[in-house]
Amino acid sequence: MFMRVAAGIQVILGIGFWTGNWAGLVNIHMLIGVLFVLALWALAGMALSQRQPVGLAVFAFVWGLVIAGFGMMQRGMLVGDLHWVIRVVHLVIGIAAMPIAERLAARRTATASV
Repeated sequence: MFMRVAAGIQVILGIGFWTGNWAGLVNIHMLIGVLFVLALWALAGMALSQRQPVGLAVFAFVWGLVIAGFGMMQRGMLVGDLHWVIRVVHLVIGIAAMPIAERLAARRTATASV
């Protein structure tokens, strides 16, 4: 549930940044992003500890690195008129984490109820 709320807040903040507003909230956006990645890794760690299939959990750890790395480096990428491409890629990378988290959480819930 945290990741759903965090993703919603991140998208709202991102829209604010894209429209040229809320530049002062970038640090909050980054903090929530770090917490989002940590939550994804926590889900992956729980999946591994419960002996669930390893592939998705490992992919979640790698995807968390992609999210964090791209998020931290994006300011300097394609600066200028084409920076919107980087913003869209950043959005897609973040949103793509949601189905990964949902699948990990669903497996965790299914395992817990057995």
